[in-house]
Amino acid sequence: MKKLMIAFAAVAAFETVSAQETAAPEAMSQEKCAIEEKDVDAMMHAYLSEKRPAWTPGLNTKADGSKFFISVGQAAIKAPRNHKNYINSRVLAFNKAMLDAKAQMAEYLGAEILTETSRAIAEGAAARPAPLTETDQIADKLKQLMIAKLNKKLADEGIDPVADPAKAKSALGEIVNSDEMKKFASVAARAEMIGIQACCSFEGTPAGKSGQIGVIAIWSPKLQAMAASILTGAPVPQVGAKVPVAQQISSDPATLISTFGVQQKIDESGDLVLVSFGQAGAASESDTSAEIARDKARVAAMAALREFAGEQVAVATDVLNAESTTEFENAGEEYVDESSYQKKIKATAARMNISGIAPLKTYKFPHPINGKTVYGCIVTWCPKQAGQARMLKRTMANPTATSSALRPKPVTPAASAVPARGFNATGQGADADAF
Repeated sequence: MKKLMIAFAAVAAFETVSAQETAAPEAMSQEKCAIEEKDVDAMMHAYLSEKRPAWTPGLNTKADGSKFFISVGQAAIKAPRNHKNYINSRVLAFNKAMLDAKAQMAEYLGAEILTETSRAIAEGAAARPAPLTETDQIADKLKQLMIAKLNKKLADEGIDPVADPAKAKSALGEIVNSDEMKKFASVAARAEMIGIQACCSFEGTPAGKSGQIGVIAIWSPKLQAMAASILTGAPVPQVGAKVPVAQQISSDPATLISTFGVQQKIDESGDLVLVSFGQAGAASESDTSAEIARDKARVAAMAALREFAGEQVAVATDVLNAESTTEFENAGEEYVDESSYQKKIKATAARMNISGIAPLKTYKFPHPINGKTVYGCIVTWCPKQAGQARMLKRTMANPTATSSALRPKPVTPAASAVPARGFNATGQGADADAF
């Protein structure tokens, strides 16, 4: 089946952002990310509803008329709470939830939809299938009958359908009529998706369940421009200065261990900075396992930056709703449910050289549910860091280079840059400049 290939249009212009407009989705309100014994779907709904105006899945509009796209995803944590792999299972649940959110975006961009509905009714000779000569075919059919009303009738007559299928078939008698209904639907989409970040993630642990991870994902023109900068090295305009990025990261353990993926922030110079959060669990309590877990968290954070820079996302879903009834002259009616469901999502990001990924912070905290240690790593990337890294690489490749080569040349701000604004002290949740 041919897949649609549609990409978000590249956006080059940046508009001045009003101080009164809606809080930026990219500036994750970390205070909303505490782990709670609640249903994740309800937590995400409450988060979206609290925005003014409320955010809805799909395309949203800011006060200045610019657009941003919201989608949500969630997934169950498969490992039991006390399992040694519970922490890594949480990370996989986030990846599944994020993949689901991306699939929703891909389907919004364009989906190829196929449906087929059929019904067949027959009576008398037309309802009777061709004679079954293979014993295993008869046995298979009669195994299905055993789960229906026919099972009791055959047993009352002392007939074992598996041991003696021919006798069972004779006991059922001829088919009087049959009615078969099928509804098949297939949805397929494919899109190149650039600049999608995890606006906010949630972890819920309802009583009696292993837990769930939910994510609210977002795309906006500024996010796509930043992703394009990773690909091309193009600069991005500065915006109103904030405080250093390190000061914008929460120190609350519950907040940190429920934060996944990439967020875009603004530093003290007015530069847009990508902050990527990675996590991992350790296989044991040994120092070696801890070292490995820390490195796995670092790699997860770096991988999230690569995914932000662009992925080819493909989703295919097949749903079959089908049922049939067959009436026999000696044994009432047989009902069979033949419904099925299958969904496949794949996101592919090819190998890419990304310069300037810098470590920001590492942490380790016990998970409040089972006490198992969560190892975390936070890294950053921005065009300025990438330029410095490339300059350093050139200098190290030239043994005769002097330290002065590391000093960047003065850069005149681009005419299209947004004028710098004063510090916005309302906090991260109210940051309207990051997108």
